[in-house]
Amino acid sequence: GGNLSAVMAIQSRDSNGPKIDLQALIYPVTDGRMAAKSWGDEDKQLFLTSEIMSYFWTHYANAEARLDQRASPLLAEHLGDLPPAVIMTAELDILVDEGRAYAEALTAADVTVSYKDFTQQMHGFFAMPAALPAAAKAMQWLAQEMDRHLIATERRDVVVVGAGFSGMYQLYKLREQGLDVQVFEAGSDVGGTWYWNRYPGARVDIESMAYSFSFSEELQQEWQWSEKYSPQPELLKYAQHIADRFELKRHIAFDTRVASAHFDEDADEWLVTTECGKRVRAQHVVMATGVLSASKEPDIAGRDNFKGDTYRTGLWPKEGVDFKGKRVAVIGTGSSAVQAIPMIAQEASELVVYQRTATFTTPALNHPVKQDEAEAIKANYSDYRAKQRLNVLGVVNERAVDRALDATAEERERRFAAGWESGLLPGMLFQFADLQVEQEANDHISEYIRDRIRDTVKDPQTAQDLLPNDYPYGTKRPCIDTNYYETFNQDNVSLVNLRRTPIETITESGIKTTVGEHEFDAIVYATGFDAMTGPLLRVDIRGRDGIKLADAWCDGPRSYLGIAIHGFPNLFTITGPSSPSVLSNMLVSIEQHVDWVSDCIQWLREGDKKTIEPAESAEQEWAAHTEQLANMTLYPKANSWYMGANVPGKPRMFLAYVGGVGTYRLICDQIAASGYSGFEAA
Repeated sequence: GGNLSAVMAIQSRDSNGPKIDLQALIYPVTDGRMAAKSWGDEDKQLFLTSEIMSYFWTHYANAEARLDQRASPLLAEHLGDLPPAVIMTAELDILVDEGRAYAEALTAADVTVSYKDFTQQMHGFFAMPAALPAAAKAMQWLAQEMDRHLIATERRDVVVVGAGFSGMYQLYKLREQGLDVQVFEAGSDVGGTWYWNRYPGARVDIESMAYSFSFSEELQQEWQWSEKYSPQPELLKYAQHIADRFELKRHIAFDTRVASAHFDEDADEWLVTTECGKRVRAQHVVMATGVLSASKEPDIAGRDNFKGDTYRTGLWPKEGVDFKGKRVAVIGTGSSAVQAIPMIAQEASELVVYQRTATFTTPALNHPVKQDEAEAIKANYSDYRAKQRLNVLGVVNERAVDRALDATAEERERRFAAGWESGLLPGMLFQFADLQVEQEANDHISEYIRDRIRDTVKDPQTAQDLLPNDYPYGTKRPCIDTNYYETFNQDNVSLVNLRRTPIETITESGIKTTVGEHEFDAIVYATGFDAMTGPLLRVDIRGRDGIKLADAWCDGPRSYLGIAIHGFPNLFTITGPSSPSVLSNMLVSIEQHVDWVSDCIQWLREGDKKTIEPAESAEQEWAAHTEQLANMTLYPKANSWYMGANVPGKPRMFLAYVGGVGTYRLICDQIAASGYSGFEAA
């Protein structure tokens, strides 16, 4: 039966026969050569022996016919484009090796396969559920797998993956256009970044009044921000308020992670499958998965040995963590750690920070929102938003036009001090126009910040270890902090320089470096994210000819405008690679991308067109343009996640568009106004 089913699937494919949705193969016969290792294993001769199988083969077919794919599907020249397969084998069956080999061959041919070998079972066990508990389990497994593959497929106009700010706004826009939209969200609530990142001290680094939506006048007038830089709980409440105010949740499937999205060329639509087996067909898929949602696994030896509590900043427990009286280690000193370390230090009896790369950070000077200032902005929000949309970073602060190298030392010092005291993310870099393009100019501002660190941190060796010396300021996303450097003056806080004393292994009781072991009650991994591409590549996305996005991007991500990818029709990426994205106020970039994608979908529908994708030449030209701009700056000098350098094996290239939010917006608008030049629509 297993042999007949496997052969039928191949024959139906090759002869344009009926569409088969699934092949369920129970210890199948797949290889007429009768040479599998299990055939000669004496322990696998129960019930069905090699002698009996030899008789069957010689009875059914001669030596030549046995090698035909209609008798031996394992020997077929082409196993691709077959229906999904559910294959089970029995450990003590002489057919176990050829069944396993067929599962592996189908998998290698990119066929979806569910395979399970039932240990200590013989051929025929599946038919004995009354006598063998394993048979009942096998039936249950087979039924579950068949349900997963054959569950009814729903249809929608658009599937949106992710219910953070980008996914929610995309849902709102498309629903306003009258489209049927399904959103899938892996978390239990909306919020995206602000749902997952609950670590102590988590907050936005763009002023709250600027880091907010502009699409609804009522929304921006009614919402009251409490702080200049809002904390994570308030940002999550803002997201929840949006979802409730615009009745978005009824279109969102929570706790539902998307496993795959495959383009069906015959139907010109996408088949989206979730990890729980739900399947939806849609003309368009919008990946609103965020740029910092794929928390990176710590790449540290022995991390599973530790018997104490372990946490990752990107996957923080909803209920929070009490560090009072505990000995805590924090590994990492990036953006998340800069926010978390001062907060953890307030509770922990001892905090040891393990630093590989020192971080540039400047004071946030956070404070409650002043009511009169908020009212003044709200009274003139339209002008405020217009400035944001054309600004290089999507904020209202303007970059100076003069050069640091043309200024006197006194003027540079005065301006750098003003930037330090501004409490703004771009406060330092906006003081002069050449700080991110001229190494000598950057040397001045980098040394100024290092001097401020030396002035703040009392212990000379700790201060020296905290000085960033191996990359120009601003080539990694600058941090703004609340008492980060001051925290290292506390008696309960110490710093370990991993460049000098690297970690050898995590032990059962703590962390062992080259100079000894330190015991802890808890370890916090602030080891960052697989940024920008990671959230997209975690989904099995396949476009025309079955090409995987992971394969298309094996040499680095290529897209047109950071919105669409050649070979993947009707797939859109919100704030994707090669767009301003992480170099901008994300809410401004999200709104711009969502508006552009929504208009594009509307244009397609009005023109009775089914698909749109970038021309390969346009994608290549945009990639070259993006790379050229990046190489005109100092960004490539840093081993940053901007360059993909924080993930081993990830292609090293600059992942964002450095030309600025305003310039990028004008380019996108011009492309749309010209009938989507650079795109191929049909």
